[in-house]
Amino acid sequence: MREGAVGNLPDLWSETYDIVAQVPLGRLTTYGAVAEALGDIIASRFVGLAMSRNDDIVRVPCRRVVQSDGKIGGYTGGGSVKKIKLLRSEGIEICGSRIIGLERYMFRDFETSHPLRALRRKQVLLKKHLSLNPIQATPNRVAGIDVAYSGDHAYAAMVTFDYESGEELDRVVVEGEAEFPYVPSYLAFREIPVIAPLMRHVAKDTVVICDGNGILHPEGFGIASQVGVVFDVPSVGVAKKLLCGRVVRTSSERISQVRVGTRIMGHALQGERNNNPIYVSAGHGLSPEQATAIASRFLKHRIPEPTRIAHIVAEAARKGTSHK
Repeated sequence: MREGAVGNLPDLWSETYDIVAQVPLGRLTTYGAVAEALGDIIASRFVGLAMSRNDDIVRVPCRRVVQSDGKIGGYTGGGSVKKIKLLRSEGIEICGSRIIGLERYMFRDFETSHPLRALRRKQVLLKKHLSLNPIQATPNRVAGIDVAYSGDHAYAAMVTFDYESGEELDRVVVEGEAEFPYVPSYLAFREIPVIAPLMRHVAKDTVVICDGNGILHPEGFGIASQVGVVFDVPSVGVAKKLLCGRVVRTSSERISQVRVGTRIMGHALQGERNNNPIYVSAGHGLSPEQATAIASRFLKHRIPEPTRIAHIVAEAARKGTSHK
């Protein structure tokens, strides 16, 4: 693993509670404002989750966190009715379930280290090591990785196939706690610590396929790219949803280009029996064309076999069953 690539992750839960604890009596803030204090408004949904799990409503007054449109939102201390009652007792004017004149109550003057900004800077530094140069030799193996969750307990599976024959060679499962929460575009910081033990089993001349985007990503550096750079392995991203770009039809019935601006950043692939495409992009250590060729080679169903079987194995581990 590249030194310093993932270590020293912030405790985003504690950081969130410490931020909300600063909202004084008679003032309000929003989920988005707390997310911005964390360093990225994209974390707004996580802030809502953190408030729903808040078990210290005295120190952390989650009743003072409302929606940006003035709607009250939920409250772990007794529901919206109790939240309205408490806010009115603090002098907040409410009509129905909406704050009247939210801006006059808004508090944004948080003391914060903006932890997500530090993680974004780390991604930028890692991206400098990204390579899309073609691999010179045909890979010996292709390994698919997927992670299943039960709450924050993670089950990570890696299933390895022979490149030439397409036969399964090996499967490995590990489990552990995912300490970093899910925040869109920061997924690698949640999953890389979980999959790190799996990467010790990656043989030389193996390409790793990840359940997620490579360069076909708003930051141009999705989880497949980050995994490839951190562990210095050729990697491919396979995603079920298109996060950016536009699909451009080609002469092929099963393969379309995905362009961001004028650049081809990936391809949309359709299996013979499925009309829902997947979106393939290079992660690291190989060319976009090679990434698409490798994914296509293992495309029996909608998802390439290495990641499809890894998903099945990870889910079986999560459910406490076995899969042969």
